[in-house]
Amino acid sequence: MKRIAFYGFAALLLLVACLGAVVTYNTLTYSSMQIEASARRMPQVNLDRAVAALQEAVRKKTISYEEAGDWDFEPFIRLHEMLEMRFPLVHEHLDKEMVSGYSLLYTWRGVSADEKAVLLLAHQDVVNAPDAAIWEHPPFSGTVADGFIWGRGTLDDKGSMIGIFAAVEELLEAGFQPKRTVYLCFGHDEEVGGWNGASKMADLLRDRGVTALMSLDEGMAVMEGAVVNMTKDIAFISLTEKGYLSLELTAHGNPGHASTPPRETTLGILSRAVTRLEDNPMPASLPEPVRLMFRYLGPEMNFPMNVVFANLWLTQPLVLRQLASERATDAAIRTTTAVTIMEGGIKDNVLPATARAVVNFRPKPGETVAQVTERVEKIIDDDRIEVKPLRRPSESPPMARVDVPAFATLHETIGQVFPDAIVAPAMMLGGSDTHHYAGVAEDRYGFTPMRFRMDDLERIHGPNERIGVEAFGRMIGFYMMFIENAAG
Repeated sequence: MKRIAFYGFAALLLLVACLGAVVTYNTLTYSSMQIEASARRMPQVNLDRAVAALQEAVRKKTISYEEAGDWDFEPFIRLHEMLEMRFPLVHEHLDKEMVSGYSLLYTWRGVSADEKAVLLLAHQDVVNAPDAAIWEHPPFSGTVADGFIWGRGTLDDKGSMIGIFAAVEELLEAGFQPKRTVYLCFGHDEEVGGWNGASKMADLLRDRGVTALMSLDEGMAVMEGAVVNMTKDIAFISLTEKGYLSLELTAHGNPGHASTPPRETTLGILSRAVTRLEDNPMPASLPEPVRLMFRYLGPEMNFPMNVVFANLWLTQPLVLRQLASERATDAAIRTTTAVTIMEGGIKDNVLPATARAVVNFRPKPGETVAQVTERVEKIIDDDRIEVKPLRRPSESPPMARVDVPAFATLHETIGQVFPDAIVAPAMMLGGSDTHHYAGVAEDRYGFTPMRFRMDDLERIHGPNERIGVEAFGRMIGFYMMFIENAAG
């Protein structure tokens, strides 16, 4: 018996030793994924011209709405007129097309017809600003104050759109001619799904047989203080984004007087269904873009975090538990469930015949809209609840690759413009127009070329949206260098 115990203990020691050896080896060979970007000077830009254009763009209330009857297209028309006036060379040398009436598609023809194209994306529309009274400066004023341009759309996404226009105008003034054809795609309804804007432009390009090497759209950015115990800024590049699904849950019953209620009312039935969904969140896992993010960040970290990320085969359960403890990181590892609307009765002593709830889901990569819907129905498990999509859903698009020249070009350009930042692939938790171009661009990346602090994120769709004048100039320089690197 003692001999058996001894051999068991020896086997355990050997297992621990082997485990330690594997962990140590993985950590020591955990090489950096950063590249040494070639040194380049930031190009000179006519910042006054660009700032004036962005101010004017902000003043155009290009607000998008869910309901077709709520739209006012006059601001879009005025915006297009301003663009023609402010950027004459763009409109002289590029072919302009109007798609679905208000989306803008520009073609900058390259000298080589055999080269695959490059797509630059942004959107014209913005969300409304019902909280205007608490803004430091009026949301549609385009005020320049304290080193910032203030107003709705400066970050999302007129800053990028005007930045791209300004970059192309600067390159044309310098006599630059791209080798690859460059398409500029500016949708007019991104904030409500992009189905009449980006989707139609993508269909048009697809029908023409256009194959793009890559697309670059809004998305992640250079973040300050995003990761604990990392002193450097991190330039996150979105490789994909989560899908979008809103399900309407409707409970049906018999109306009546509240003095003689049934055992279960429609509101009670609906409440239990919603509670089941919140009590049974979608399962957690590490999506591939999140795993790649750790692969790029891990080697730049100190002990013990570098050991943790070098050995995810062993530490993944601990990592998932930690990520699940915070709202923002929990959303990166699972399809999220968010109850956004509940409504039913209209009088305090009347039983409603129907009660309705809307639950928003953001399917993570690898989970389809159909799979999420099926899981919702199984969790609710109540035939009295009708489940149907509220509006057209979208799937999480295929993930862009990191082992291709397109990603290396983007990585290189970020290194040239933000030389102190660590570059890491990631996944965007929200949505953009990017997914519409899955059949056109071989790889689709999301990166907004500017620095963000964590509190800046609240300005997007919130009060006091603004962009630094200096940061806007750097954004323009980035787009100039990216076009030269990717298309030149």
